[in-house]
Amino acid sequence: LKEVVMEEAVIEAGKFVGAGFMFGLAAIGAGVGAGVLSSKLIESIARQPELEDQLRPTYFLGIGLVDAVPMISVGLAFYVLFVA
Repeated sequence: LKEVVMEEAVIEAGKFVGAGFMFGLAAIGAGVGAGVLSSKLIESIARQPELEDQLRPTYFLGIGLVDAVPMISVGLAFYVLFVA
């Protein structure tokens, strides 16, 4: 009986550790991706200011895609935590 309880406790602990890694890596990835994308936008506008109106919509599309992936990861982490 103690072995079964211990095994369940280890599985639950693994769920929390796995979800924590998913939350953390999603946040780090989104931060790095948004930072790189923003720096490249600023760099591009500094080189060719006349293209700012063409670069800004592409930037917002890119930021939306960069932020969508961590949201999916957070959803999967909650699934692992509470359903699986």
